[in-house]
Amino acid sequence: NKIYMKPLLFLFIPLLLFVACKGNSGRENPLADLDKSSEAVMEEFLCLDSIDAFGVNDFAVTDSVLWFLFQRPGSEDVLAQYRLGDNSCKSVIKRGRGPGEMITTTSLDANGHIVIADCNTNAMASVVRNDATFRQLPSGGLVSCITDGNRVISTGLYPEGRYRLINLESGQVGYFGEYPQGERKIGDELLPTAYINSKLAMKPDCSRFVCVNSNCGIIEINAIAGDSIRSIARIAYHYPDIVGTRSGKMAVAAIRKSNVNGFFDVTCSDEYIYTIYSGKTYNEAGLGLESCDHLVTFDWSGNLIEAFHVSQALGAIQYDNSQGLLYGLAHTPTRSLIYRLNLDR
Repeated sequence: NKIYMKPLLFLFIPLLLFVACKGNSGRENPLADLDKSSEAVMEEFLCLDSIDAFGVNDFAVTDSVLWFLFQRPGSEDVLAQYRLGDNSCKSVIKRGRGPGEMITTTSLDANGHIVIADCNTNAMASVVRNDATFRQLPSGGLVSCITDGNRVISTGLYPEGRYRLINLESGQVGYFGEYPQGERKIGDELLPTAYINSKLAMKPDCSRFVCVNSNCGIIEINAIAGDSIRSIARIAYHYPDIVGTRSGKMAVAAIRKSNVNGFFDVTCSDEYIYTIYSGKTYNEAGLGLESCDHLVTFDWSGNLIEAFHVSQALGAIQYDNSQGLLYGLAHTPTRSLIYRLNLDR
């Protein structure tokens, strides 16, 4: 079993080896047998090629406005806005190193305002009334972040804890939570890179948030109380099995090509958590392992509600709380589309 490295953000961060959950067999792990899942109804909502929106990696839908995130280096824009009413498209943040520009960013946080952060400069941009306002965050290996306007919660290369919480008014910074550990313990120096590929989503009422990781089948639900974070539930269907290696002077976690990948995106309503799940290995799918054929829903206690199969593999999902609708982004060999998803049976 050879290991492989995948570049992410400013480091060459490896993915992780997919292993069985502690004591779980395929029969006991519901994520290991999704072939009998119900079929989600997918309604084509917007063809991105038809509006010349190429290379979209993430998106958000708020009423009649769509937001597109372009994370690939060749794109001129980082963030763009598209209005359905008049079919107008506007660049909001350009790619670059100048004032008001970004290069490598977190995924979109669409809980209230549209928010992204630059992973290298630690600058956070909030879009209000179509204009971006920038704020500098404390230094650190920022990878994903969410905010309620007063507090910013992030994951990154944090040896101090799983999550970092910043109070924007007081400037107070705290670290909370432990990195997940399975039967095969991961060394402390490897833990931050072992869980680097994490994504966050905040409950619309801002009382809780969820964290998933694309390299393993772990979902973590936490409560936010003041300037602290408290664990509510951690459901571990399978832990990463990593191999320690070095990138320059830094110890990093490397994985094997037999890794079965996990949750690639997460979004939520006040009632449910929606995730997309890969279940693919690099050996089987190559870079196509990021295309997810299943959508898995949970409640805010961590109970698995139902799993669905999607006829077009999804790369990102977004719940529009203003309309109560779920959307998914799919890239096919010929087109890129946003679908409206109906999970009613």
